[in-house]
Amino acid sequence: MTSLTTAAPADTADRGGRPLDALAEVFVHLGEMANTNTNQIVIVSGRLDAAALEQGVRRAAAQIPLLRTRPDGGRLRAFDTAGTRWVEHLEYAGACDFNDPDFRRLLMDFSFARRLQWRERPPLQLLLVTGNGGHNSCVYLSSHHGAADARSDCLLLRRIIEHYAHITGVPGAAAPTGKLPFASLAEIRPDWYRPLSRGRRWLRALGSVAADLLRRDAGFEVPLRGQRWEGVADDPDIGRLDFFQSLLSRELEERLGATAKSAGVTVNTLLCAALARLMESAGDQTGGHLRITCAVSLRRLIERRYDRSFRNYLVPSGIRLRAGQDTDALVHSVHSAFGRARSDRQIGTELGRLETLLPLLRLRPLRGPARRLLNLCQGTNACYSNPGRIEENFSSFGSAQHGTQSYVGFGCLVPPYDFILYTPTVNGRMQLDLVYRRAAFNDVHREFAAPFLEALRRLLDELESSPRR
Repeated sequence: MTSLTTAAPADTADRGGRPLDALAEVFVHLGEMANTNTNQIVIVSGRLDAAALEQGVRRAAAQIPLLRTRPDGGRLRAFDTAGTRWVEHLEYAGACDFNDPDFRRLLMDFSFARRLQWRERPPLQLLLVTGNGGHNSCVYLSSHHGAADARSDCLLLRRIIEHYAHITGVPGAAAPTGKLPFASLAEIRPDWYRPLSRGRRWLRALGSVAADLLRRDAGFEVPLRGQRWEGVADDPDIGRLDFFQSLLSRELEERLGATAKSAGVTVNTLLCAALARLMESAGDQTGGHLRITCAVSLRRLIERRYDRSFRNYLVPSGIRLRAGQDTDALVHSVHSAFGRARSDRQIGTELGRLETLLPLLRLRPLRGPARRLLNLCQGTNACYSNPGRIEENFSSFGSAQHGTQSYVGFGCLVPPYDFILYTPTVNGRMQLDLVYRRAAFNDVHREFAAPFLEALRRLLDELESSPRR
């Protein structure tokens, strides 16, 4: 992997089915062992029309080729979605409110019960909840993570909103046109799949796996022990999830941006460094190494045009940080680790790790060893993913009548992770969002969100008071 520049077209003709690359196929198999539904949830004022929403989803899906396919062996085959019902509609006695634990439970129980098994049905579903007799409405868009990353979900949700506005006759609303294409990595970058290139990254991947088997890095301390995999865990509810959504204060958001600029690092670096500090304090960690998984998007690393395609381009990459460093050293370590995670070499190694895992996932008798390898090689229960600035306008559901009250988006939470921290900027405001395993936290605000914000403030205080080099 010497360059992420490509001249290959983003949408090529389907000749008997496209190959499944490891970024998609791993999640196809994980979806048979865990919940791999991704999540985009928006609460808006007023009552949305379920029939119009069904039409909007149908029209949006018709413009996205990947949503009309199913995995068949190692390839994607066309699938007729003409008879598919996309939208489920429920009434909720109270108002739709992310601060209501019963309302969040309704959403997450829907996801738990309605797994998107991509081999069996389209990788998309939508739940419409009408709250308090029409006081407000919640649209819960769920996609299979093998098909969609956060960017794909945002493109899809925006397209559904535009179709809904057009169908319901909002003045000036135009129906979106054109396709959101997709292509496999082998089509985008055939040079990655030449025998010598693939062999080299597999060797690096196997070396990386061997090193991980010898390491015992620290994650985030939670009151939960044992397996996180459904069906083999002692806790029968181990797969039930919850989420947390909040806005960062404007004062903290401004401090974060200014301090990152002054230190010559990214905002992501400081947020991940704060997470590392929290992990140190939670586990009373003064030595050894911390491990955090971060999600690296290939969209703009491959080429900017792929930013408008619909598929999953996320590569999980491990960040190891020596515990006990002073603040300047920690920030420098995180900054360097992010740079390595985005490098051609590290991306190739992480892709190779997924590819070498596939033979175990494809054979059901070998899924026990596959689970053990994932537990050991990921080496942490902590994941950080920053979708960055979400470019789509989610300030309303197509009209002022349906102004947005709350928005959250998060991916799936597969073992061994207990939480994923997200810090997106939505409609001009930075959010602090979490998806987490219910069994791992009794009070996620008290045990995670509030301590994280305190760790971030202390980190900024120390950086602002340290002499500039």
